[in-house]
Amino acid sequence: MSDLRSKGQVGIYVTAMSDGEVKRTVVGIMGIVDPIRPDAKSCVRALTNLGIEVWMCTGDHNVTAQAVASQVGIDDSTICSNVKPEEKADLVTRLKKRRVYNGKRNRKVAMVGDGINDAVALARADVGIAIGAGTEVAVEAANIVLIRSNLHDVVVALHLSRVVFHRIWWNFFWAMGYNTLALPFAAGVLYPFTDWTLPPAFAGLMMAFSSVSVVTSSLLLRFYTKPHIDDEGNIDDGNYFHQCCSRRKRYVKTESRRGLKANINNYDFSDIGMTEVELT
Repeated sequence: MSDLRSKGQVGIYVTAMSDGEVKRTVVGIMGIVDPIRPDAKSCVRALTNLGIEVWMCTGDHNVTAQAVASQVGIDDSTICSNVKPEEKADLVTRLKKRRVYNGKRNRKVAMVGDGINDAVALARADVGIAIGAGTEVAVEAANIVLIRSNLHDVVVALHLSRVVFHRIWWNFFWAMGYNTLALPFAAGVLYPFTDWTLPPAFAGLMMAFSSVSVVTSSLLLRFYTKPHIDDEGNIDDGNYFHQCCSRRKRYVKTESRRGLKANINNYDFSDIGMTEVELT
């Protein structure tokens, strides 16, 4: 049984009982395995390259969970096994209370699931992502529903959200800079020196150009193309974002060589089958 669990399988005893006997005799053991999706390992690596800490929370036995985690590239310190549905939600709550991870504050927690057992955790997470082929309860509790059962779409969804957020900041700073420079001219800052004032029609045109430029910048998101994720989890989107991911990937590798681990701010996870991970 232990050998089956170490391979990521669930062991089931097969018993038989002869006529007239009360006791059952074990005649064999079967191993049932839920095969790992071929894109699971590359998805975990891609999320890590994006600077995202990946946790696995499952109701399976600890040995089975560690076997699966080792195959997809999840660290032993971020495995939570033998948990009930409400304990999955408790893990999400504890991770949300964590103030700092990887040098950054106020990190958000996203939960990916497809079953009834994941519904509570999906609803409690900052962002709940449900697989479209999952149960209706999970789909209703999630914020994002992936139509296809493709794990790479999780990376695409997070990548798209970052691209949109960067565009929002770009539009904000462009509009602030443009209006900061244009308003003094519209107010007549040059009049005491040159007796020149900006014609009202031209001032209205400049104001309209500010709005049109921001809207045009936002409409450029229509040309967004999802990134390509190879088998090693490398993200290639053909723009500056890929360079940022590459630099962050090198940073994570450097910190890993120094022996740094995730800091969970001394929260006690013993009640859900976990141990504390200290920052060394």
